[in-house]
Amino acid sequence: MKTTTLTFILVCMFLFLYSLKGISQITRGASPGEIYISGDWYHDGLHLHHAIFRSSDNGETIELKYHNIDNPPTGEMEVGPLNSDATPGVTYNYGYYPYYDLWVSFNYGVSWEFIEHHSVYTEYFSGVVPGTIFKGNNEGFFKSADFGFTFEPLHITFLVFLSEVGYTENEFFGLYGVSGLYYNLIHTIDYGQTYTEFTIDSTVALWQIYAKSPQLSRGTEPGELYLVSWWFEYRYKIFHSVDTGYTWTLQYESEEIDPGWWGVQYTAGQAPGSFYVKRSTIDPELTHSWVYIDYSSDYGQTFTTYFHDLGNWVGTDPPNEATEPRIKTSCYPNPFYNHISFDFSLPEPDMGSNLQIFNIHGNLIKEYKLAGKKQISWDGIGISGQKVESGI
Repeated sequence: MKTTTLTFILVCMFLFLYSLKGISQITRGASPGEIYISGDWYHDGLHLHHAIFRSSDNGETIELKYHNIDNPPTGEMEVGPLNSDATPGVTYNYGYYPYYDLWVSFNYGVSWEFIEHHSVYTEYFSGVVPGTIFKGNNEGFFKSADFGFTFEPLHITFLVFLSEVGYTENEFFGLYGVSGLYYNLIHTIDYGQTYTEFTIDSTVALWQIYAKSPQLSRGTEPGELYLVSWWFEYRYKIFHSVDTGYTWTLQYESEEIDPGWWGVQYTAGQAPGSFYVKRSTIDPELTHSWVYIDYSSDYGQTFTTYFHDLGNWVGTDPPNEATEPRIKTSCYPNPFYNHISFDFSLPEPDMGSNLQIFNIHGNLIKEYKLAGKKQISWDGIGISGQKVESGI
């Protein structure tokens, strides 16, 4: 019996981790400060629950919009990757292997309308012009001007490398290459009728870890791009460009983070200089997700981190209070140097809460009692009495 129980736990843990890295995503909304996140929520002992959350304050608070179980009943949308639309309240959900179904929501992710089904790998791109969405698969590339309800072919072979739509409707960026050898960036401003192509500097984009290829994200100004690339020792770097990718400036380099245990996704925002990194993992009891939203307002150079414990509920109908984190926290600056401040709000009364600080490897390095406090400043001295290394 013990062996059976252990096997079940390990299998659940594997499926939880696999799904965590598969559907977990963050995307910008139509308004400044608005983001949507999708991913694993909790395991009830029988089913893994997925959810879509929305934030209108850069991730400081999140609100549950939709959730379902793995392998939902026929006709029910399965949570997958998300895309925004330039129309307020409109967002898209499209499936992942083995079915690629497109759904649209017109009320901020609460209810969803089915659009189309594909049994082959299909990607969708949107967010610049209201109601305009593009898709690509082995049948070609297509454009819709009515939220995806009808598509027309573009007849452009270049878009096989499509990575991101640009600042205007007819602008696209493509990124392709071979990990460890080269990556090329393609840019067009006329739907691919003409385009430029050049190799990105190998110090900007060369490697990929755990199949995480370099990823582009458009900024809020013409010619502005972000690029995130992974490197050996499990670190990611954020680069910024203002000339459509010809030159790049390193904005940020993370500490070591294992993509095998962490889902890490990123997107630029709608406000100038805004950039988001979503980091998600499993709580120590392997029952539900922890989500960290790193928000930058200075083009990815420094981040404020908001932590959300998504909770652990048994059953398919979690209580309403599960939509809000029990403890809301933020910390700044992150990464820190010499000192860092933690701001938090606790339910009242709450006299038994502690603030525990962990390093990126999950080791406890400092602990404080929180009773009667709303802010704690830490000077970087760990439990051992020694100064810890600056970082996340």
